Amino acid sequence: MKANKTMTPEALSTNPLYVELADKLRADILSGVYAPGDRMPSEPTLCQTTGHSRSTVRKALQQLVDEGYVTKSQGKGTFVSELPKPEQEASDPEPTFLSFTENVRTLGSTPTTRTIDVRNVPPTPGLAEFFGLSAHDELFEVTRLRSIDGEPMMLETIWLPMAYSDLTGEELDGSLYKALKARYDKEPANGTKSIGICYANSRESFQLGAPKDSPLMLIEDRVYDQDGLPLHVSKQVVRGDMHQFTINMPRVVG
Repeated sequence: MKANKTMTPEALSTNPLYVELADKLRADILSGVYAPGDRMPSEPTLCQTTGHSRSTVRKALQQLVDEGYVTKSQGKGTFVSELPKPEQEASDPEPTFLSFTENVRTLGSTPTTRTIDVRNVPPTPGLAEFFGLSAHDELFEVTRLRSIDGEPMMLETIWLPMAYSDLTGEELDGSLYKALKARYDKEPANGTKSIGICYANSRESFQLGAPKDSPLMLIEDRVYDQDGLPLHVSKQVVRGDMHQFTINMPRVVG
């Protein structure tokens, strides 16, 4: 007599195990068991508590990453993303400008900012056009070194109208958007973000601890305030080997 075959959970289920686990974790996130910014249980912990294999757990977490519910930070873990409010889901989301400080804290890491230079400079032709200035006007230029958990990862240069040139070093060493809101009641409303590649010059190499001429991520933001006036232009040179940017795409137009 042939022995009866044991039916595995995979055979009994109509869905793959990783889909069922992803559904369970998603429900926990939506119900508030895991709040935005919380660190999710590690893969070994989920294997132990659910009885699933490492492969199943990994696929489930990746599905939640693909759906935008969680974000992975290399060497740190998996963290719950900030989810859109229900009333925003049916319409196109408004652009949201999160500061470096807010972005890094949502990943469970500690951000620090150190101002290394402030000065008044004449605008380049591109900056003069954006801010509506002449070649004889000046801009307030701020250069800051930004780190995650003590490791330098971004050299940032910001150009602001001279109306904001009385910002103090203490304010500039924190969140710029928080300082602008508190001091001038100004906040970002819309703008553009350009992403490209550059190669480390001597200054960037020294400040970031990256080899000279090594590839770096180049990000430029041109931002307007809530009154439609130019707020700032920033250039960020980022070590891509230390930080990964994830952008959720709520609506894709073909």
